[in-house]
Amino acid sequence: MTAIRVLKINFIIVFSSLLALFLLNRFFIITYTELLSILLPAIFTTVNFVLAAVSIDKSSKKPHKNVFDGFLKWMGVRMLILLFFIIISLKFLEINRNSFIFSTLIFYVYYLVIEIIFIIIKES
Repeated sequence: MTAIRVLKINFIIVFSSLLALFLLNRFFIITYTELLSILLPAIFTTVNFVLAAVSIDKSSKKPHKNVFDGFLKWMGVRMLILLFFIIISLKFLEINRNSFIFSTLIFYVYYLVIEIIFIIIKES
């Protein structure tokens, strides 16, 4: 399996999940507030994952010691960006906080697993 294939499968799964959410909202099973509470973490963590994929790709072309240093620097930047988005969203938007935090956790863990798979494929 190639790294590009992992990314394609990942985005198909996420797109299907978001499509299902929109359909649930369309048929009045979940409210707009709940939809927004799940959609925002999906967007934030997807941006985080894209930045991770770019940093892994750039870091893998460097010598071994620089790979680890570059990846850790990018990881810190990504965590700060994600934290900023979460704080701003919780502070200023009218969303269901429990759904927002739980969705953030689920999407973050999902993307973390995909990121680890991406690193393993990139290094082999």
